[in-house]
Amino acid sequence: MNNPTADIGLWAMVFAMLLVVPPLFIARWLKLRKTKQILISTARMGVQLAFVGVYLHYIFDLNNVWINIAYLLLMSVVASFSAMKSCELRWRIFFNRFFAASVMPMLVLVLYFDWLIIDLQDLFDARYLIPIGGMLLGNTLKANVIGADRFFSSLKSDRETYESMISFGASKNQALRPFYRESVKAAINPILATMATVGLVSLPGMMTGQILGGSLPVTAIKYQIAIMTAIFCNNFLTVLLALRFTAPVAFDGFGNLRKDIFTR
Repeated sequence: MNNPTADIGLWAMVFAMLLVVPPLFIARWLKLRKTKQILISTARMGVQLAFVGVYLHYIFDLNNVWINIAYLLLMSVVASFSAMKSCELRWRIFFNRFFAASVMPMLVLVLYFDWLIIDLQDLFDARYLIPIGGMLLGNTLKANVIGADRFFSSLKSDRETYESMISFGASKNQALRPFYRESVKAAINPILATMATVGLVSLPGMMTGQILGGSLPVTAIKYQIAIMTAIFCNNFLTVLLALRFTAPVAFDGFGNLRKDIFTR
C-alpha cells in the first residue's frame, strides 16, 4: 500500500479535458444555452487549480500560522460571495453576515478536528488545516446556496403565510420559524443522502485520495467517517447561522421583505 501514486502526464491531461466535449455538443444540440458557461467554468477550473498547485506548495513549505489562517479566511470570502451571487442577493447588505456564518463554525470544527480527532501537535499545520477547511467550506457553499435560496424564494412566494402570522400577533421570529425549518431541511438533505449511501453508491474524495496516496483502506475509512460528520455539523450550523444573521436586515421597519436586497 506504499506504492507512489501514478502520475498523470501532459497528454493524459489533454484526454481528461476532452471529457468536456460530449456534454458540450449535447448541450448545443438541446439548445441549453450553456456552451459559454461550460467553457468558462472549465477554463477557470484549470487556471485556478494550476495556481493553487503552485502557491499551496509554498504555503505548505512556509507553514506559517498567520498565513494559514489568512488563506482560510480568503476561501471564506470567496465562498460567501459565491453563495450570495447564486442566490441573487446584494453583497453590500449581506456579505458580513454570510462571512461570519461561514467562518465561525468552520474555524471551530477545523481546530476540533485537528485537536481531538487527528491529535495534532500543531493545530495550525497547513497540511491539515487548509485541506480540511477547504472541504468544509466547499460543502457548506452548496448547503448555503440551497438554504438561502429556499428561504428567500419561499418568503416571496408564500408571503401571505408570513403576513397572516404577524397579523395574528406572532413575533417576526415565530413567523419565520416555518421558513427556517424548511430551508434548513432542504440544505442538509443532500449531505444526509450522501452519508446514508457512502461506500455503497460512491467512494468519497478524501477516502479515495488517501488510498491513491498509499494509505491503508482502514485508515482512509476512519478519516472519511470523521470528515463526513464534520461536514454535516458544519453545514447544519452554517446554514442556520446564515439565515438567522441575514433575516434581521431582510425586512423593513414594517416587517415586509425588502425588494432592494435582490440583484434582480
